[in-house]
Amino acid sequence: MKKGLIGGVSFAVILICTILCVGICTERIPNGYNGVQYSMNGGVKDEVLSQGWHIVSPTVKVKEFTVSNEQLILSKDERDGSETDESFNVSTADDASISVSFQMSYKFIQEDLVDTYKKFRGMSGEDIVNNRVKTVLKSKISEVTTDYSMMDIYSGNRSEINNKITDYLAKEFSDAYGIQVIDASIIDVHPDAQLQQTIDNRVTALQKKQQAQAEQETARVEAETALIKAKNEADITLTKAQAEAEANKVIAGSITRELIDMKEAEARMEHGWVTVQGAGTAVVTSKSEYKPL
Repeated sequence: MKKGLIGGVSFAVILICTILCVGICTERIPNGYNGVQYSMNGGVKDEVLSQGWHIVSPTVKVKEFTVSNEQLILSKDERDGSETDESFNVSTADDASISVSFQMSYKFIQEDLVDTYKKFRGMSGEDIVNNRVKTVLKSKISEVTTDYSMMDIYSGNRSEINNKITDYLAKEFSDAYGIQVIDASIIDVHPDAQLQQTIDNRVTALQKKQQAQAEQETARVEAETALIKAKNEADITLTKAQAEAEANKVIAGSITRELIDMKEAEARMEHGWVTVQGAGTAVVTSKSEYKPL
C-alpha cells in the first residue's frame, strides 16, 4: 500500500510538472497578430511567430504586433471610443488652435517586425503606439492643418484634409515606426465658446456675402436678358427695313421706258387722250378717237 501511495504521489508530481512545463513553454499568438521572439542567450530571432499556439523555450520572451487592421481613436469622450478625453488641439493657417477628435486605422508592416522590435528595444506594438505614436500625432497632424483655415477644418472640405493627413502619416509612420497607415481622419471638431462665436460670426458673414453674390448674379442675368431682347428687337426692325428697301430697289429697277409707254397707252385707251392748250386748258379726246400707233 505504501508503494502504491508513493507511486500515486509521483504520478501527481509528474503530471503537475508536465502541466507547468506546457504552460511555461507554450505561447498563444492572438488572431491578427505576429510575435517577435527574444532569447536571453541568443538575442532577437529572425523567425516571427504567426497566430496560434507555439512551443517556445522558457528563456524566450515574445512581444506581439498587430498585422491586421487596428483602430486608434482619440476622442473627447467614450461615445466616440475613448475612455477619457483624448482630443487634442491642432493649429490652423489663420493662427487659431482648435480641438479635434481623431481616428487612425493602421497595422504594423509584417516584413519589418524584427527591425521594428530592435529599433524600439523590445517594445511591443501596443507600447510603440501608446508611448511613441500618440505623443507625436498632434505635431504631425498640425503640419497638415496649418495649410487650412479654421473654417476649412470646421465646415470646409474635410475629406481633402483627411486625405492629406492619411498620405502624410503613411509616409512618416512607415519610416519611423514600421506602421502602415490605412486611413486617418479628423472625426469631430470641438471649439470652445469664444471660438464658436468667432465661427458663428464668420458663417454669418459668409452667408451675407453669398446672398450678395447671388443678387449680383441675378441682376447681371436680368441685364444681359434685357440687352439680348433689345438687340433682337433692333435686329428685327433692321431686317424689316432692309427687306422693304430691297423690295423698293427691285421695283425701281423694274421701271423701264417701255413699261412707262405701255402704262400710258393703257391709260389712254381706258380714259382718253389728254392734251393741254393755252392757259392750262385741258382737252380730253374721246378714247374712241384714240388710235394707238
